[in-house]
Amino acid sequence: MDLLNLEDIGEALELLETCWQFRAVRVLMAGHQLRVFEALRTPQSVQQVAQKCSIDPKMTERLLIACCSLGIVQREGNEFSLTNLGQNLLLPESPRFIGGILGHYENLWWFWTGLTEVVKTGRRDAAPSPPKEFEERWHEFWIWAMHGIASNGVGQWIAENLDLRDRSLLLDVGGGPGTYSVILCQKFPNLKAVIWDLPRTLAIAEEVVKKFGMEERITLQSGDWNKDEFGSGYDCLLMSNILHGHESQASMKLAKAFRALEPGGLLIVHDFLLNDEKTGPLPAALFNLMVGAYSVREMLTVIEDAGFHDVRLVAYHSKRGAGLVTAVRP
Repeated sequence: MDLLNLEDIGEALELLETCWQFRAVRVLMAGHQLRVFEALRTPQSVQQVAQKCSIDPKMTERLLIACCSLGIVQREGNEFSLTNLGQNLLLPESPRFIGGILGHYENLWWFWTGLTEVVKTGRRDAAPSPPKEFEERWHEFWIWAMHGIASNGVGQWIAENLDLRDRSLLLDVGGGPGTYSVILCQKFPNLKAVIWDLPRTLAIAEEVVKKFGMEERITLQSGDWNKDEFGSGYDCLLMSNILHGHESQASMKLAKAFRALEPGGLLIVHDFLLNDEKTGPLPAALFNLMVGAYSVREMLTVIEDAGFHDVRLVAYHSKRGAGLVTAVRP
């Protein structure tokens, strides 16, 4: 083999780089868990950070250099501080804080660590358990992770691709922290929303709604889709990341959505979607491996089978492997 003239060398380099991406994620997770970012609210030396966080000075400097390369920390001489991006995403007081994401990823890390056994046995519990302090807060981290994702680009993308100027009452089914409702109400002044979810999830949603001053326009409704109807009288209804493939009880959820909407009501579905060939893109394929995902065509079909009309893919974000589908209740 001629190692000087390889046709796939560019693709090989990209794949090799992908193999290393876990390192950067782990830098963020370690910095968050050690509270390094909170120590950098003001410029600090390596020794000051190490002392505040009770960590090794030599490795502290190496970690800070790695954070600089990620664009979340900046260095001036012997002092380090957070960049604007770092302040917006890594300080707990920020409305765009991603601490929940990093805690959630710690829990997910162990699924991927045990992937070989999961695939071998077909059992998710074949993967090792996360550390107890993370596993016990699984639900909290998960819901706050959804807030971090929604508030840092995904919610804005959804809002950019919808026109709800003629809609007045949105039902956000399985709305989690309610961040999508907040963003949509911010864009469309005519809109009010109801976040529908389990009580312990709504406790977090209440915090989010208050943080953004939306108490007069967004209300909370407790419910369990395995037992309860979604209500009625809504002219638009959002289902974000709750129709994850064939094991997600999509038909049942869509039937309840149909009954909750008024005639002419708009169904909005946002979810990971594989291409119709089921070959990617990578984010959707990885989510499908962990949880499940429909292809675009499968999603359109399951919505049509629930009785909705004018079912269409209105936007697709290939970098995230996510699609936005709308349909109308006749």
